[in-house]
Amino acid sequence: MSATVSVSTQPCASEVRLVTGYRELAEVVLGLLPADVQFGDIRVVRRTHEQVLVELDGPGEVNYDDSLGLGLRVLIGGQWGFAATHRLDPQGLDAVVGQAVGQARAAGGGRVVLGEPVTTRDTWSSPMVVDPFTVPLSTKLDLLSATVKEASTAGPLVQQIEASVDFYRDEKVFANTEGAMIEQTLTESGGGLMVNAGDGNDVQRRSFPQGVPRQIRGQRGDFATAGFEHVLSLGLPENAARVASEAVALLSAPQCPDEITTLVAGSNQLAMVLHECAGHPMEADRALGTEASLAGGTYATPERRGNFRWGTPIVSAYADATIPGALGSFKYDDEGTPAQRTQLVKDGIFTGYMSSREYAGALGGQSTGQARADGWQRLPLVRMTNICLEPGESSLDEMIAGTKRGILVDTNRGFSIDDQRMNFRFQTEIGWEIRDGKVGRMLKNCTYQSDTPTFWGSLDALGGPDEWRVHGVPSCNKGEPLQVAHVGHGTVPGRFQNVQVGR
Repeated sequence: MSATVSVSTQPCASEVRLVTGYRELAEVVLGLLPADVQFGDIRVVRRTHEQVLVELDGPGEVNYDDSLGLGLRVLIGGQWGFAATHRLDPQGLDAVVGQAVGQARAAGGGRVVLGEPVTTRDTWSSPMVVDPFTVPLSTKLDLLSATVKEASTAGPLVQQIEASVDFYRDEKVFANTEGAMIEQTLTESGGGLMVNAGDGNDVQRRSFPQGVPRQIRGQRGDFATAGFEHVLSLGLPENAARVASEAVALLSAPQCPDEITTLVAGSNQLAMVLHECAGHPMEADRALGTEASLAGGTYATPERRGNFRWGTPIVSAYADATIPGALGSFKYDDEGTPAQRTQLVKDGIFTGYMSSREYAGALGGQSTGQARADGWQRLPLVRMTNICLEPGESSLDEMIAGTKRGILVDTNRGFSIDDQRMNFRFQTEIGWEIRDGKVGRMLKNCTYQSDTPTFWGSLDALGGPDEWRVHGVPSCNKGEPLQVAHVGHGTVPGRFQNVQVGR
């Protein structure tokens, strides 16, 4: 298997290539801040990303990116100023301070409240068994080539196969004028498979272990804050033939019926529904109106906290950045606030927000540790971490057995949702009839539509702890300019009554 390699590297000063140098750099920049700066923080970030991709009838492709830079935030007169640079020489540092300070001064008076000071000093690295950046490229290409070979056995109707793995490492130093100095290293690994089948009249897709938007090439599958061991645990070659055969079978499968019926959604599918119905709506910046330019507002407004019926009493949801190995986990966010668990929905009632220091202050509370930035060149935003459902007392088998008529769906293919995160429509890659408590025919083009409180208010069963698992999603978009966050979703299968499908 041959490979083409492309490398994109940001310029960086040799004297700060080591992590210890990043710490010294942060201290130097904070020492350059003028006296009228009320608060300042700096993030020095080196991000490394390796992607390996193998396609049907194509060579292996390897992309490697390594960037280093810093982002500086200052508060003057209650207003933020922000600037970022990859120039780490004295002239570059003077320039980034001047830009951030000038921006804050020009903004005029504001009312930013940060709450309790952050003074933590710590060093932390995410755990892993096998460092993915030390695994030979040949091993990665062999794994993906074997996956593509197995998928191609599904026959001539298979038109496209993509198998890929991605690895990320962020080496970060955070420091502020309150005395904090935090060094963190996060390593993330993931991989997956996508197969397209076509017969001249129709095209169907199957993805494994989970669906990813079609426009994202590579970055497919399931991700974790872990090493190469996570990729091996996915079983890509072992599942490839089945996944491709399902894509072919979908070509001749009947259409999803147009009816109101019982919907049983797999854990994988509920991850995306939870993402859109609870994750984004319960980010505090959206609730306070600062996210409207890109993706609208939210139904979860401050006056509804504690009294809005989000779902049935059996459903509770939370954000938790402390789950070992989950993609949205870390020890400190990009403001130095410790990772923590935050209740969002309790017994069906909307109860809380994910927040940063600024937005928690605006709501009269303390940060829940969800300020995150996509690299050194972006301002920290309120971002979801691991959004999870608390498991119930049922199981997928029991839900199916207790359903007279319905459909079973899994693997998200696409969705549409309004700017208040209320009315939605989801499409899945695959579905099956349920008749008299048994799974029947495969169905294609399965869709369902509802609104958030109606849908979650129709939930009558959730899978138990044995079926709870975290899905790692590397493609959560937010912000302008766009920032991509890596998040997780801990979910179980669920059953919903009287859902419109197939329209």
